[in-house]
Amino acid sequence: MPLNKDSLGNTLIVATVLCLVCALLVSTAAVGLKSIQDANALLDRRTNIVSVSGLSDEDVAAAGGVDKLFGDGGRIEAFVIDLDTGELAPDACQEAMTAAGKSIEDIIKDYDQIWCSKSKKTEVAQQLDKKTDTIGIKWREKFSHVFIVKDSGGQVAKYVFPVRGYGLWSMMQGFMAVDPDLQTVAGLTFYEHGETPGLGGEITNPQWKKKWIGKKIYDNSEVNLAVLKGDQSGDPYAVDALSGATITSNGVTNLIDFWMGPNGFGPYIANNGGPAPKADPAEEKEEATTANKTPAMSGVNHG
Repeated sequence: MPLNKDSLGNTLIVATVLCLVCALLVSTAAVGLKSIQDANALLDRRTNIVSVSGLSDEDVAAAGGVDKLFGDGGRIEAFVIDLDTGELAPDACQEAMTAAGKSIEDIIKDYDQIWCSKSKKTEVAQQLDKKTDTIGIKWREKFSHVFIVKDSGGQVAKYVFPVRGYGLWSMMQGFMAVDPDLQTVAGLTFYEHGETPGLGGEITNPQWKKKWIGKKIYDNSEVNLAVLKGDQSGDPYAVDALSGATITSNGVTNLIDFWMGPNGFGPYIANNGGPAPKADPAEEKEEATTANKTPAMSGVNHG
């Protein structure tokens, strides 16, 4: 009796084999291309750091490319700090990452603070309570990158801080550049977001980004910089809100308030002569105790 190639059994066998082959090809490609993807992601972040710091195309060309600006002999130096103390902590970060099950050979280059936050592993992240978590991340990494940009004479020209927080639809990830006084904004850019094009997506509009330059962050050691409705050109502590994007605008205000404050880079800024306050140790201990006793619920509905 001839084999019925159109039978249900044969159809299922062919479909199953095709699915397995396709899955194998996709997984093989994903593994094989991961190193290239990681390198491209690193280059993209570095390009944004270069852009927000104000370095020109001529500066990049003189250095021999974006990557040459980083590391030994380059004009941009990366550091890993303990966010709670504001102190340099590459060794402590390395040990914490190993304890969390993710060993890294080059902690300065390859440290991934977003992974730490999402991992919810207490070795590298701490849970935020509802009052503190104004940006909706629920867990904050214990260590962070900080970048120092030098001028042609080797003096500090800019500090660059990674910032992030939720807008209407997405996590907005970017960098804020600050002048050596650690008070004046030199630039703000976002390299990843999913906000509505033409509305919240205007956070990447060059004209809006220019409005941040020269704005002041602190007033009496408190973060006072905000995104507000109307023409804010005459207010040193405010930037025009995005038209039709109130939640995105509020999200940008919240992420600046968080990351430039005592729960973000405030301790580091204070340690380096800036006006930001350090977190009160007693308050930090109380918040940590509360977070451990009661699961934190973000004020923003994000996972």
